[in-house]
Amino acid sequence: MHLEKMPRVGRFTKKAREDTACQQPQVGGHAASTSQRADCPILPPNGSNTPTSSSLRPFRPSRTEPLPAPQASMNDVQNSEPDAEEVDPQADEVKLSVKEAMKPPNGRKAVLRFNSALQPVGDEAGLLSGVMGLLGSDYTKFPICERDWRKVRTRDKVYNEIVKEMFHFEEDSRGIIKRRIFKMLGRAWKETRNRLYHHCYDPELSLAANIENRPDGITADHWRKFLDYRNSEETQEKCKKNTENRSKQLYTHTGGSKSLARLGEEESERQGRIVSRGELYLLTHKRTNGSYIHDAARAIGERIEAIEQCDESSRLSSQNDSLAQALGKERLADGFEREEIQRVLLELQAELAAEKLKRKAVEDEVAAEKTKRDEVAAEKTKRQAVEDEVAAGKVRMQAMESALLCLLQGQGRKLPSDVATWMSALEGQNRKFPDRGGFKPPLYIATLILGFAAVVPAVLENCRKII
Repeated sequence: MHLEKMPRVGRFTKKAREDTACQQPQVGGHAASTSQRADCPILPPNGSNTPTSSSLRPFRPSRTEPLPAPQASMNDVQNSEPDAEEVDPQADEVKLSVKEAMKPPNGRKAVLRFNSALQPVGDEAGLLSGVMGLLGSDYTKFPICERDWRKVRTRDKVYNEIVKEMFHFEEDSRGIIKRRIFKMLGRAWKETRNRLYHHCYDPELSLAANIENRPDGITADHWRKFLDYRNSEETQEKCKKNTENRSKQLYTHTGGSKSLARLGEEESERQGRIVSRGELYLLTHKRTNGSYIHDAARAIGERIEAIEQCDESSRLSSQNDSLAQALGKERLADGFEREEIQRVLLELQAELAAEKLKRKAVEDEVAAEKTKRDEVAAEKTKRQAVEDEVAAGKVRMQAMESALLCLLQGQGRKLPSDVATWMSALEGQNRKFPDRGGFKPPLYIATLILGFAAVVPAVLENCRKII
Protein backbone atom coordinates (compact mmCIF):
# COMPACT_ATOMS: atom_id res chain seq x y z
CA MET A 1 0.00 0.00 0.00
CA HIS A 2 1.12 3.49 -0.74
CA LEU A 3 0.34 6.54 1.36
CA GLU A 4 1.11 10.01 0.15
CA LYS A 5 2.98 12.35 2.44
CA MET A 6 0.58 13.84 4.92
CA PRO A 7 0.18 17.60 4.47
CA ARG A 8 0.25 19.96 7.40
CA VAL A 9 -3.13 20.85 8.78
CA GLY A 10 -4.14 24.42 8.18
CA ARG A 11 -4.48 26.60 11.25
CA PHE A 12 -6.96 29.34 11.89
CA THR A 13 -5.63 32.85 11.52
CA LYS A 14 -7.07 36.00 12.99
CA LYS A 15 -9.45 37.38 10.42
CA ALA A 16 -9.65 41.02 9.47
CA ARG A 17 -12.10 43.02 11.55
CA GLU A 18 -13.95 44.22 8.46
CA ASP A 19 -15.13 40.67 7.71
CA THR A 20 -18.85 40.48 8.22
CA ALA A 21 -19.08 36.81 9.06
CA CYS A 22 -16.84 34.11 10.37
CA GLN A 23 -16.76 30.99 8.27
CA GLN A 24 -16.47 27.72 10.13
CA PRO A 25 -13.50 25.83 8.69
CA GLN A 26 -14.17 22.17 8.17
CA VAL A 27 -10.95 21.05 9.82
CA GLY A 28 -10.65 18.85 12.85
CA GLY A 29 -8.17 16.38 14.23
CA HIS A 30 -4.60 15.96 13.13
CA ALA A 31 -5.35 14.11 9.94
CA ALA A 32 -8.33 15.90 8.52
CA SER A 33 -6.86 16.96 5.20
CA THR A 34 -9.08 16.01 2.33
CA SER A 35 -6.06 15.49 0.14
CA GLN A 36 -4.90 12.58 2.25
CA ARG A 37 -5.58 9.24 0.64
CA ALA A 38 -5.28 5.76 2.10
CA ASP A 39 -5.04 2.38 0.42
CA CYS A 40 -7.98 0.76 2.19
CA PRO A 41 -9.76 -2.50 1.52
CA ILE A 42 -13.23 -1.35 0.52
CA LEU A 43 -16.25 -3.56 0.89
CA PRO A 44 -18.24 -3.18 -2.37
CA PRO A 45 -21.88 -2.15 -2.19
CA ASN A 46 -24.56 -4.77 -2.55
CA GLY A 47 -25.99 -5.06 -6.01
CA SER A 48 -22.67 -4.37 -7.75
CA ASN A 49 -21.05 -6.70 -10.25
CA THR A 50 -18.54 -7.84 -7.65
CA PRO A 51 -19.63 -10.99 -5.80
CA THR A 52 -20.39 -10.39 -2.19
CA SER A 53 -21.03 -12.60 0.76
CA SER A 54 -23.46 -12.17 3.57
CA SER A 55 -20.61 -11.40 5.93
CA LEU A 56 -20.01 -8.12 4.12
CA ARG A 57 -22.97 -6.75 6.02
CA PRO A 58 -21.49 -6.94 9.54
CA PHE A 59 -23.99 -4.60 11.07
CA ARG A 60 -27.10 -5.92 9.31
CA PRO A 61 -27.07 -9.73 9.78
CA SER A 62 -30.07 -11.52 8.33
CA ARG A 63 -32.43 -13.34 10.66
CA THR A 64 -31.19 -16.73 9.40
CA GLU A 65 -27.51 -15.97 10.05
CA PRO A 66 -25.93 -16.69 13.42
CA LEU A 67 -24.57 -13.80 15.44
CA PRO A 68 -20.82 -13.19 14.99
CA ALA A 69 -18.57 -14.83 17.53
CA PRO A 70 -17.29 -12.56 20.32
CA GLN A 71 -13.90 -11.01 19.80
CA ALA A 72 -10.98 -12.64 21.57
CA SER A 73 -9.39 -11.12 24.63
CA MET A 74 -6.97 -8.28 24.09
CA ASN A 75 -4.14 -10.35 25.56
CA ASP A 76 -4.67 -13.12 22.99
CA VAL A 77 -4.79 -10.89 19.91
CA GLN A 78 -1.68 -9.76 18.08
CA ASN A 79 -3.35 -8.01 15.17
CA SER A 80 -7.10 -7.67 15.08
CA GLU A 81 -8.53 -7.60 11.57
CA PRO A 82 -11.47 -9.28 9.85
CA ASP A 83 -11.06 -12.97 9.12
CA ALA A 84 -10.50 -14.06 5.55
CA GLU A 85 -14.01 -15.41 5.22
CA GLU A 86 -15.48 -12.09 6.41
CA VAL A 87 -14.02 -10.06 3.54
CA ASP A 88 -14.72 -10.62 -0.10
CA PRO A 89 -11.46 -11.82 -1.74
CA GLN A 90 -12.40 -9.78 -4.79
CA ALA A 91 -12.96 -6.60 -2.81
CA ASP A 92 -11.19 -3.61 -4.30
CA GLU A 93 -8.18 -2.08 -2.57
CA VAL A 94 -8.39 1.55 -3.57
CA LYS A 95 -7.09 4.90 -2.47
CA LEU A 96 -9.77 6.67 -0.49
CA SER A 97 -9.52 10.27 0.67
CA VAL A 98 -11.24 11.77 3.68
CA LYS A 99 -13.43 13.85 1.37
CA GLU A 100 -14.51 10.75 -0.53
CA ALA A 101 -15.14 8.88 2.69
CA MET A 102 -17.41 11.68 3.90
CA LYS A 103 -19.74 11.34 0.93
CA PRO A 104 -23.26 9.96 1.60
CA PRO A 105 -23.22 6.20 2.30
CA ASN A 106 -23.12 4.15 -0.89
CA GLY A 107 -22.88 0.72 0.72
CA ARG A 108 -19.08 0.72 0.80
CA LYS A 109 -17.09 0.46 4.01
CA ALA A 110 -13.40 0.87 4.79
CA VAL A 111 -12.04 -2.08 6.77
CA LEU A 112 -10.30 -1.04 10.01
CA ARG A 113 -7.44 -2.98 11.59
CA PHE A 114 -6.38 -2.87 15.24
CA ASN A 115 -3.27 -3.96 17.14
CA SER A 116 -3.18 -6.06 20.30
CA ALA A 117 -4.12 -3.00 22.39
CA LEU A 118 -7.15 -2.41 20.13
CA GLN A 119 -5.59 0.75 18.69
CA PRO A 120 -6.33 1.47 15.00
CA VAL A 121 -3.30 0.89 12.79
CA GLY A 122 -2.42 1.10 9.13
CA ASP A 123 -3.44 3.66 6.55
CA GLU A 124 -7.06 3.07 7.53
CA ALA A 125 -6.27 4.58 10.93
CA GLY A 126 -5.25 7.82 9.21
CA LEU A 127 -8.49 7.80 7.27
CA LEU A 128 -10.43 7.18 10.48
CA SER A 129 -8.62 10.05 12.20
CA GLY A 130 -9.40 12.45 9.36
CA VAL A 131 -13.07 11.46 9.23
CA MET A 132 -13.41 11.77 13.01
CA GLY A 133 -11.80 15.21 12.79
CA LEU A 134 -14.38 16.41 10.28
CA LEU A 135 -17.29 14.85 12.15
CA GLY A 136 -16.14 16.23 15.50
CA SER A 137 -15.99 19.77 14.11
CA ASP A 138 -19.49 19.53 12.63
CA TYR A 139 -21.57 21.48 15.13
CA THR A 140 -24.81 20.60 13.41
CA LYS A 141 -24.21 17.09 14.77
CA PHE A 142 -22.52 18.00 18.07
CA PRO A 143 -23.83 21.29 19.56
CA ILE A 144 -21.05 23.73 20.36
CA CYS A 145 -22.91 25.07 23.40
CA GLU A 146 -22.47 21.96 25.58
CA ARG A 147 -20.09 22.52 28.48
CA ASP A 148 -18.66 19.00 28.48
CA TRP A 149 -18.13 16.51 25.66
CA ARG A 150 -19.46 13.74 27.89
CA LYS A 151 -22.79 15.59 28.08
CA VAL A 152 -23.28 15.61 24.30
CA ARG A 153 -26.28 13.35 23.74
CA THR A 154 -25.84 12.79 19.99
CA ARG A 155 -22.61 10.80 20.27
CA ASP A 156 -24.22 7.37 20.08
CA LYS A 157 -26.45 8.43 17.19
CA VAL A 158 -23.47 9.60 15.11
CA TYR A 159 -21.49 6.50 16.07
CA ASN A 160 -24.24 4.09 15.02
CA GLU A 161 -25.60 5.91 11.99
CA ILE A 162 -22.42 7.39 10.47
CA VAL A 163 -19.21 5.85 11.80
CA LYS A 164 -20.41 2.24 11.61
CA GLU A 165 -21.85 2.90 8.16
CA MET A 166 -18.47 4.14 6.89
CA PHE A 167 -16.10 1.65 8.54
CA HIS A 168 -16.21 -2.11 8.95
CA PHE A 169 -14.88 -3.40 12.28
CA GLU A 170 -15.85 -5.80 15.02
CA GLU A 171 -16.62 -4.14 18.34
CA ASP A 172 -14.96 -5.56 21.45
CA SER A 173 -16.95 -6.64 24.48
CA ARG A 174 -15.29 -4.04 26.74
CA GLY A 175 -16.21 -1.12 24.48
CA ILE A 176 -12.58 0.00 24.12
CA ILE A 177 -12.84 0.71 20.39
CA LYS A 178 -16.00 2.75 20.86
CA ARG A 179 -14.38 4.83 23.60
CA ARG A 180 -11.36 5.47 21.39
CA ILE A 181 -13.60 6.73 18.59
CA PHE A 182 -15.50 8.93 21.05
CA LYS A 183 -12.18 10.32 22.25
CA MET A 184 -11.15 11.19 18.70
CA LEU A 185 -14.48 12.93 18.10
CA GLY A 186 -14.27 14.76 21.41
CA ARG A 187 -10.74 16.00 20.76
CA ALA A 188 -11.78 17.46 17.40
CA TRP A 189 -14.93 18.96 18.98
CA LYS A 190 -12.95 20.72 21.72
CA GLU A 191 -9.97 21.84 19.65
CA THR A 192 -12.08 23.24 16.82
CA ARG A 193 -14.39 25.24 19.06
CA ASN A 194 -11.36 26.64 20.86
CA ARG A 195 -9.95 27.82 17.52
CA LEU A 196 -13.33 29.22 16.50
CA TYR A 197 -13.50 31.22 19.74
CA HIS A 198 -10.11 32.85 19.17
CA HIS A 199 -10.84 33.32 15.46
CA CYS A 200 -14.33 34.81 15.67
CA TYR A 201 -14.69 36.38 19.12
CA ASP A 202 -13.66 40.00 19.58
CA PRO A 203 -13.64 41.18 23.23
CA GLU A 204 -13.90 44.79 22.07
CA LEU A 205 -17.28 44.18 20.44
CA SER A 206 -20.61 43.87 22.21
CA LEU A 207 -22.24 40.51 22.80
CA ALA A 208 -24.82 41.21 20.10
CA ALA A 209 -22.09 42.03 17.58
CA ASN A 210 -20.16 38.87 18.43
CA ILE A 211 -23.31 36.79 18.06
CA GLU A 212 -23.92 38.38 14.68
CA ASN A 213 -20.33 37.49 13.74
CA ARG A 214 -20.82 33.80 14.58
CA PRO A 215 -19.52 31.02 12.28
CA ASP A 216 -21.76 29.57 9.61
CA GLY A 217 -23.72 26.51 10.64
CA ILE A 218 -24.04 27.56 14.30
CA THR A 219 -27.28 29.04 15.59
CA ALA A 220 -27.30 32.34 17.45
CA ASP A 221 -28.61 30.69 20.60
CA HIS A 222 -25.88 28.03 20.61
CA TRP A 223 -23.15 30.61 19.95
CA ARG A 224 -24.44 32.86 22.74
CA LYS A 225 -24.47 29.98 25.23
CA PHE A 226 -20.96 28.99 24.16
CA LEU A 227 -19.68 32.56 24.62
CA ASP A 228 -21.33 32.76 28.06
CA TYR A 229 -19.56 29.55 29.06
CA ARG A 230 -16.23 30.50 27.46
CA ASN A 231 -16.15 33.97 29.02
CA SER A 232 -17.13 32.83 32.50
CA GLU A 233 -14.58 33.37 35.26
CA GLU A 234 -14.38 29.65 35.99
CA THR A 235 -13.60 28.76 32.36
CA GLN A 236 -11.02 31.53 32.02
CA GLU A 237 -9.22 30.24 35.10
CA LYS A 238 -9.32 26.69 33.74
CA CYS A 239 -7.88 27.82 30.39
CA LYS A 240 -5.08 29.64 32.17
CA LYS A 241 -4.13 26.51 34.12
CA ASN A 242 -4.26 24.36 30.99
CA THR A 243 -1.91 26.76 29.21
CA GLU A 244 0.55 26.57 32.10
CA ASN A 245 0.38 22.77 32.13
CA ARG A 246 1.00 22.54 28.38
CA SER A 247 4.06 24.77 28.70
CA LYS A 248 5.55 22.27 31.17
CA GLN A 249 4.88 19.22 29.00
CA LEU A 250 8.08 17.40 28.04
CA TYR A 251 6.75 14.17 26.55
CA THR A 252 6.52 15.38 22.98
CA HIS A 253 7.75 13.36 20.01
CA THR A 254 8.85 13.77 16.42
CA GLY A 255 6.43 11.24 15.00
CA GLY A 256 4.24 13.86 13.37
CA SER A 257 0.51 13.40 13.12
CA LYS A 258 0.65 9.62 13.10
CA SER A 259 -0.22 7.86 16.31
CA LEU A 260 2.45 5.87 18.14
CA ALA A 261 0.47 2.72 17.39
CA ARG A 262 0.74 3.34 13.63
CA LEU A 263 4.42 4.25 13.89
CA GLY A 264 5.13 1.12 15.90
CA GLU A 265 3.37 -1.13 13.40
CA GLU A 266 5.12 0.47 10.42
CA GLU A 267 8.53 0.15 12.06
CA SER A 268 7.82 -3.47 12.99
CA GLU A 269 6.91 -4.24 9.37
CA ARG A 270 10.04 -2.48 8.13
CA GLN A 271 12.36 -4.40 10.47
CA GLY A 272 10.47 -7.67 10.22
CA ARG A 273 10.13 -7.99 13.99
CA ILE A 274 8.14 -6.51 16.83
CA VAL A 275 9.63 -3.17 17.88
CA SER A 276 9.61 -2.58 21.62
CA ARG A 277 8.12 0.48 23.21
CA GLY A 278 11.59 1.56 24.29
CA GLU A 279 12.87 1.42 20.71
CA LEU A 280 9.83 3.36 19.53
CA TYR A 281 10.56 6.02 22.15
CA LEU A 282 14.11 6.37 20.84
CA LEU A 283 12.87 6.67 17.26
CA THR A 284 10.29 9.35 18.06
CA HIS A 285 12.45 11.49 20.35
CA LYS A 286 15.42 12.06 18.07
CA ARG A 287 15.89 14.51 15.25
CA THR A 288 16.91 13.47 11.76
CA ASN A 289 20.57 14.06 12.69
CA GLY A 290 20.31 11.57 15.56
CA SER A 291 20.30 14.12 18.40
CA TYR A 292 17.63 14.07 21.10
CA ILE A 293 14.94 16.75 21.09
CA HIS A 294 15.80 17.85 24.66
CA ASP A 295 17.87 16.83 27.67
CA ALA A 296 15.00 15.04 29.40
CA ALA A 297 14.50 12.84 26.33
CA ARG A 298 18.24 12.10 26.25
CA ALA A 299 18.23 10.99 29.90
CA ILE A 300 15.26 8.69 29.34
CA GLY A 301 16.70 7.34 26.08
CA GLU A 302 20.03 6.49 27.70
CA ARG A 303 18.25 4.65 30.51
CA ILE A 304 16.20 2.67 27.94
CA GLU A 305 19.33 1.64 26.05
CA ALA A 306 21.06 0.56 29.26
CA ILE A 307 18.05 -1.45 30.44
CA GLU A 308 17.60 -3.28 27.12
CA GLN A 309 21.31 -4.12 26.93
CA CYS A 310 21.20 -5.69 30.39
CA ASP A 311 17.83 -7.42 30.02
CA GLU A 312 16.60 -8.63 26.64
CA SER A 313 13.18 -9.48 28.11
CA SER A 314 12.59 -5.77 28.74
CA ARG A 315 11.95 -5.43 25.01
CA LEU A 316 8.69 -7.33 25.39
CA SER A 317 5.74 -4.99 25.80
CA SER A 318 4.55 -5.11 29.39
CA GLN A 319 4.00 -2.93 32.40
CA ASN A 320 7.63 -3.47 33.35
CA ASP A 321 9.35 -3.16 29.98
CA SER A 322 12.28 -0.87 29.27
CA LEU A 323 10.10 2.21 28.73
CA ALA A 324 8.16 1.67 31.96
CA GLN A 325 11.37 1.21 33.94
CA ALA A 326 12.98 4.28 32.38
CA LEU A 327 10.01 6.54 32.99
CA GLY A 328 9.55 5.40 36.56
CA LYS A 329 6.77 3.92 38.63
CA GLU A 330 4.47 6.86 38.08
CA ARG A 331 4.35 5.97 34.36
CA LEU A 332 4.34 2.17 34.52
CA ALA A 333 1.03 1.77 32.74
CA ASP A 334 0.93 1.95 28.97
CA GLY A 335 -0.67 4.80 27.10
CA PHE A 336 -4.18 3.41 27.01
CA GLU A 337 -4.15 2.41 30.68
CA ARG A 338 -3.04 5.90 31.66
CA GLU A 339 -5.79 7.39 29.55
CA GLU A 340 -8.31 4.95 31.02
CA ILE A 341 -7.23 5.75 34.58
CA GLN A 342 -7.43 9.48 33.88
CA ARG A 343 -10.85 9.08 32.29
CA VAL A 344 -12.19 7.08 35.23
CA LEU A 345 -10.64 9.55 37.68
CA LEU A 346 -12.26 12.51 35.94
CA GLU A 347 -15.61 10.74 35.89
CA LEU A 348 -15.33 9.93 39.59
CA GLN A 349 -14.36 13.52 40.38
CA ALA A 350 -17.32 14.81 38.39
CA GLU A 351 -19.66 12.36 40.12
CA LEU A 352 -18.24 13.31 43.52
CA ALA A 353 -18.69 17.01 42.82
CA ALA A 354 -22.26 16.43 41.66
CA GLU A 355 -22.93 14.30 44.74
CA LYS A 356 -21.53 17.02 47.00
CA LEU A 357 -23.75 19.63 45.38
CA LYS A 358 -26.75 17.34 45.67
CA ARG A 359 -25.99 16.61 49.32
CA LYS A 360 -25.51 20.32 50.04
CA ALA A 361 -28.87 21.09 48.44
CA VAL A 362 -30.54 18.38 50.54
CA GLU A 363 -28.87 19.66 53.71
CA ASP A 364 -29.97 23.21 52.97
CA GLU A 365 -33.50 21.99 52.33
CA VAL A 366 -33.53 20.01 55.59
CA ALA A 367 -32.16 23.00 57.52
CA ALA A 368 -34.79 25.29 56.01
CA GLU A 369 -37.53 22.79 56.83
CA LYS A 370 -36.25 22.45 60.41
CA THR A 371 -36.19 26.22 60.84
CA LYS A 372 -39.71 26.42 59.47
CA ARG A 373 -40.89 23.68 61.84
CA ASP A 374 -39.24 25.43 64.79
CA GLU A 375 -40.95 28.70 63.88
CA VAL A 376 -44.31 26.95 63.54
CA ALA A 377 -43.80 25.17 66.87
CA ALA A 378 -42.86 28.45 68.60
CA GLU A 379 -45.89 30.19 67.12
CA LYS A 380 -48.11 27.30 68.16
CA THR A 381 -46.72 27.41 71.72
CA LYS A 382 -47.26 31.15 71.89
CA ARG A 383 -50.81 30.84 70.57
CA GLN A 384 -51.54 28.02 73.02
CA ALA A 385 -50.30 30.15 75.92
CA VAL A 386 -52.59 33.00 74.87
CA GLU A 387 -55.53 30.61 74.47
CA ASP A 388 -54.86 29.08 77.90
CA GLU A 389 -54.74 32.53 79.47
CA VAL A 390 -57.98 33.56 77.78
CA ALA A 391 -59.66 30.29 78.80
CA ALA A 392 -58.58 30.77 82.41
CA GLY A 393 -59.91 34.33 82.37
CA LYS A 394 -63.19 33.12 80.91
CA VAL A 395 -63.55 30.52 83.66
CA ARG A 396 -62.90 33.15 86.30
CA MET A 397 -65.45 35.50 84.75
CA GLN A 398 -68.07 32.77 84.53
CA ALA A 399 -67.48 31.87 88.18
CA MET A 400 -67.88 35.46 89.24
CA GLU A 401 -71.04 35.87 87.16
CA SER A 402 -72.52 32.69 88.64
CA ALA A 403 -71.69 33.76 92.18
CA LEU A 404 -73.27 37.17 91.64
CA LEU A 405 -76.45 35.72 90.15
CA CYS A 406 -76.76 33.22 92.97
CA LEU A 407 -76.44 35.95 95.57
CA LEU A 408 -79.03 38.17 93.94
CA GLN A 409 -81.57 35.69 92.63
CA GLY A 410 -81.42 33.57 95.79
CA GLN A 411 -83.22 36.33 97.67
CA GLY A 412 -86.18 36.22 95.27
CA ARG A 413 -86.01 39.88 94.61
CA LYS A 414 -85.35 41.97 91.61
CA LEU A 415 -81.88 43.14 90.88
CA PRO A 416 -81.02 46.54 92.22
CA SER A 417 -81.23 49.32 89.69
CA ASP A 418 -77.47 49.89 89.61
CA VAL A 419 -76.79 46.14 89.14
CA ALA A 420 -79.45 45.89 86.40
CA THR A 421 -77.87 48.88 84.64
CA TRP A 422 -74.47 47.21 84.85
CA MET A 423 -75.83 43.89 83.48
CA SER A 424 -77.46 45.75 80.59
CA ALA A 425 -74.13 47.33 79.86
CA LEU A 426 -72.56 43.86 79.77
CA GLU A 427 -75.20 42.68 77.31
CA GLY A 428 -74.36 45.66 75.11
CA GLN A 429 -70.71 44.67 75.23
CA ASN A 430 -71.67 41.13 74.17
CA ARG A 431 -73.52 42.47 71.17
CA LYS A 432 -70.67 44.79 70.30
CA PHE A 433 -68.08 42.02 70.66
CA PRO A 434 -69.67 38.73 69.62
CA ASP A 435 -68.21 35.45 70.76
CA ARG A 436 -64.99 34.66 68.85
CA GLY A 437 -64.40 31.04 69.71
CA GLY A 438 -64.35 31.65 73.45
CA PHE A 439 -62.12 34.70 73.25
CA LYS A 440 -63.37 37.94 74.85
CA PRO A 441 -61.87 41.28 73.88
CA PRO A 442 -59.51 42.78 76.44
CA LEU A 443 -61.77 45.85 76.80
CA TYR A 444 -64.72 43.61 77.68
CA ILE A 445 -62.70 41.68 80.24
CA ALA A 446 -61.47 44.89 81.84
CA THR A 447 -65.03 46.26 81.96
CA LEU A 448 -66.30 43.06 83.56
CA ILE A 449 -63.63 43.15 86.24
CA LEU A 450 -64.23 46.83 87.01
CA GLY A 451 -67.98 46.22 87.04
CA PHE A 452 -67.66 43.44 89.56
CA ALA A 453 -65.42 45.58 91.68
CA ALA A 454 -68.08 48.31 91.68
CA VAL A 455 -71.13 46.08 92.17
CA VAL A 456 -69.93 43.58 94.78
CA PRO A 457 -69.95 46.16 97.63
CA ALA A 458 -73.54 47.13 96.74
CA VAL A 459 -74.59 43.49 96.65
CA LEU A 460 -73.06 42.80 100.03
CA GLU A 461 -74.78 45.89 101.46
CA ASN A 462 -78.17 44.70 100.15
CA CYS A 463 -77.57 41.28 101.65
CA ARG A 464 -76.92 42.82 105.07
CA LYS A 465 -80.17 44.84 104.83
CA ILE A 466 -82.16 41.76 103.97
CA ILE A 467 -80.70 39.84 106.84
